[in-house]
Amino acid sequence: MIKKEWLWMENLNKNKMTQTQKILDYLNEYNKITPLEAMRDLGIYRLASRIFDLKEQGYNIQTEMVDVKNRYGTTTKVASYSIK
Repeated sequence: MIKKEWLWMENLNKNKMTQTQKILDYLNEYNKITPLEAMRDLGIYRLASRIFDLKEQGYNIQTEMVDVKNRYGTTTKVASYSIK
């Protein structure tokens, strides 16, 4: 039988994940991430900085510039990151 205290501790640990850990989990599940996805899904506003940190730690993260439409219908480019 699992004690309630341990379940609480498990949830607490999930909430204390670092931003880089959240990004790695997201990349492992969805294979790519854009700044909009990072803000919307993870609450991370400085994705490029965290990607830099991950690269410094030795992760092989590729950057691809992709075309998206902004709210005015204009095509613009954003970074899409994937892990290899």
